[in-house]
Amino acid sequence: MNPSEDEKAVARWMLDQYRRQNRLVQSSAARGIRMTFGEQHVYKNRQRNWGINKGILEEFRKLTPDDVVWSRSSQTWRQRRESDPPDKRMVR
Repeated sequence: MNPSEDEKAVARWMLDQYRRQNRLVQSSAARGIRMTFGEQHVYKNRQRNWGINKGILEEFRKLTPDDVVWSRSSQTWRQRRESDPPDKRMVR
């Protein structure tokens, strides 16, 4: 399925936010997306935390270089570290 223009715009916004600090916390990103683009781009997960729609995350991944990883433990996109597996975009 092709991404919508809205999904692309939100992903570009996320990339801009990431570049400001070389990291992006999911809860902050979801809050910013809700406030800037509307609640239709986010959802509440099982833990009642805000998540970001899959299409947006797929676009964001396309926009980020391989040195950006998703840290599951901190729920943050961050710079790759030497200790991170070189072939993984999702780390602990």
